[in-house]
Amino acid sequence: MVSCKQKETQKIEILEQKPTTELNAETEKIAEEILIPEQYFENDSLRILLESDLEKLTLNPKFDLKTESRINTHDETITDTVKTQTFDKTKIYSYQAKDKEWIYSAKIRSSEFKFLKSIKIGVNKESLENILKSELKTDLIKIGDLENTSVFIFTFENDTLKAIDYQGWVD
Repeated sequence: MVSCKQKETQKIEILEQKPTTELNAETEKIAEEILIPEQYFENDSLRILLESDLEKLTLNPKFDLKTESRINTHDETITDTVKTQTFDKTKIYSYQAKDKEWIYSAKIRSSEFKFLKSIKIGVNKESLENILKSELKTDLIKIGDLENTSVFIFTFENDTLKAIDYQGWVD
């Protein structure tokens, strides 16, 4: 199922996220509020491909890994791990439980990493238009699921991709 919803404007704040024990992002405001129109594409098959590419990125040896132990919120006898992988200006945050690991946030700023074989920082907007088979009318493009629990955010400036962000949900 593919859907394209366009919102007139959305008020966003440019925020820096710092993971906390409960994986709620503790935020620090670093800029003024900006009104940016967005387009939202509900496309599960494309989102799954993007998530797969993001998961493969975590295996790249270029990343430095930092880990922190956390008490499991559902069972205090279990200790889980919060991982932060960093390379240049790119960060990937994940939560590792006993048997599974989930990426819950990512900020991709390096042109060294590709999504969908051709989307990387620095490409023009037309590259993403070709994949979505739709005209991109805004500089803020979101691809996600119906519930908005897994969303990739592509930010363009002068028709050039400047940032790829991922916001996931972990219980």
